[in-house]
Amino acid sequence: MSQAPDWSALLTMLPHQYPLRLIDEVRDYSPGEFLTASFRPAKLRPYCGDKDEIPPTILIEGLAQTCVIMTQLETEPLADGEMPLLGAVKARIACPVYWDQLLLYKVNPVRIWAKKAIFSGVLYGPDGKIAVTADLSVAVTNEATIK
Repeated sequence: MSQAPDWSALLTMLPHQYPLRLIDEVRDYSPGEFLTASFRPAKLRPYCGDKDEIPPTILIEGLAQTCVIMTQLETEPLADGEMPLLGAVKARIACPVYWDQLLLYKVNPVRIWAKKAIFSGVLYGPDGKIAVTADLSVAVTNEATIK
């Protein structure tokens, strides 16, 4: 059964800010099952050149940010000085994604530990067609670890 947390508060769980925050809205969450989020990428186009297609790195980062939110919901919020890291990614781009399309991310946990997690993710285009599938790992580190 899905539950409806304070959706706007969930976005504050990401340390990313515009233009690097690639989620506009968390749409649904079911503990232990899935989290869905969406993003309208058109506002990023000026930062990414003149290509019609969105670069795959942006698509995968949006999935990773969705994983970061779900990891925090399943464990605990990031503490002061902590930051999320994207680890391994195995992705398949099924079709091009364009700047004027609404992106819908859905992630399902494969395994979650206290400070790291593995997810299976899908990015859907506006027609409901699968655009990207990915297996992703995310982790949490702190400033002292990376200095």
